[in-house]
Amino acid sequence: MPVTILIAIIAAAIFAASGYLKSVGTENFEPTKFAATVLVGIVVGAIMYVSGSPVTEANVATQIGTYAGVIAVVENVLKAILRRF
Repeated sequence: MPVTILIAIIAAAIFAASGYLKSVGTENFEPTKFAATVLVGIVVGAIMYVSGSPVTEANVATQIGTYAGVIAVVENVLKAILRRF
């Protein structure tokens, strides 16, 4: 598995876990939501890999943060589209 995709998966898992942690006590853990976020991360990572986004040791933390941001935006846009139809 290319490192770019792996980093995006890690970023998605961190983002999904943080979303769960902010809702502990008010919302039950839903594996489907978690898996959907990780799936979006896989897609984002694959797109970044195909586009040639370089992964270097110096900027892995930056890329994890960037991927988490991109994953959050893509996930919110997909939710907005799906809720309209």
